[in-house]
Amino acid sequence: MVQALHVDRVERIGPLEVSEAHGIRSEPEGREYPLAMVEWQDAWFDLDQRSVEDRRADYVVRTVGFLIDEGPTVVSLAQELLPDGEGFRGVTHIPAAVVERIVRI
Repeated sequence: MVQALHVDRVERIGPLEVSEAHGIRSEPEGREYPLAMVEWQDAWFDLDQRSVEDRRADYVVRTVGFLIDEGPTVVSLAQELLPDGEGFRGVTHIPAAVVERIVRI
């Protein structure tokens, strides 16, 4: 079972600590992967939709991760950067045509 957590209903456990280096990770070859939030129009499916008038006009999703590619056709965010240049895990590839905006964190 999956449960959605709404940001306005989550309590902080303790103070949030942020450092200057937080959010940018360098790989051994010198490439940096900044943290970013991508807002994009996602596809959706709704079993309760009975007619075309019931469809959603907007379904903007926000995905946060390490920005590993910002090409002309796709924007890719990784949830994890593996050590020693071994690559990435948990990569989301978003078609550039549906991207509303990219915010570097």
